[in-house]
Amino acid sequence: MKTVQEYMNDPRMLNDPGMAKALEPIKEIHAIRLMIQDETAGMSPAEIATYNKKCVEDLFASFGLPIPKYENLSGQGRVKPKAAIDL
Repeated sequence: MKTVQEYMNDPRMLNDPGMAKALEPIKEIHAIRLMIQDETAGMSPAEIATYNKKCVEDLFASFGLPIPKYENLSGQGRVKPKAAIDL
């Protein structure tokens, strides 16, 4: 797997005229998007969802945080707002 820095030197980045004038954070975001695009190429939507879930779990684990719990809220209709809280 290539690193973000390797993607910064990727021909797709270097040959893009828009990236030549872009600020450094924009270049980095574009490199990350290319990396994700390459890693998920050919995956089905279900596989991409599993990949994204694992990435989130790895991120939380790296900070020592509990892994978030996921709930399926489909089929429950319109979400009802919570009651207002007076402060």
